[in-house]
Amino acid sequence: MSAAVMMLAAAIAVAPALPASALTYQENSDGTTRTLNDYIKDYVDVPKGATDWKVFGQTQEIDVKGVDKDGYDYEYTKPEFTPAVEALDGKQVTVKGFMFPLGETEGQKLFLFGPFPLSCPYHYHVGPSLVLEVHVDKKPINFSYDPITITGKLQLVKEDPEMNTFFRLMDAKVVKG
Repeated sequence: MSAAVMMLAAAIAVAPALPASALTYQENSDGTTRTLNDYIKDYVDVPKGATDWKVFGQTQEIDVKGVDKDGYDYEYTKPEFTPAVEALDGKQVTVKGFMFPLGETEGQKLFLFGPFPLSCPYHYHVGPSLVLEVHVDKKPINFSYDPITITGKLQLVKEDPEMNTFFRLMDAKVVKG
């Protein structure tokens, strides 16, 4: 297994499995409860023709627990996609967000991508409904702390017990703006 894949496994495995809608904040001034999805607009806009992160964030995170044939407990999260997300499966999508690099080089061919900037070098602090696993086929994408816009073919992952991945963006490339 390559170092990048091992880093991906570690990053996703330690990511909290809380649904984005479960993380709420009570405002003092008007009493409204805000979810994590409500804060996305504070970090990235939605370029014309792009997919809003809120669409991905509506994916429900279902906990799966059990015991394997060897008697070991297991636990992972699988998605329950909304019709809006299912309609994007296999389609070319454009998304603006922040890179979470998995490799040690400036040019990244496999990285995580989400609506919030990095806050920890070890894992991305949101659940899998707000993370894309990005695969770059041709020219690597240079790491940036600033938000970037990328496009690629969206692949929905129905169940991934090892990585808890819900979305893969294949053949990704940067959109020049």
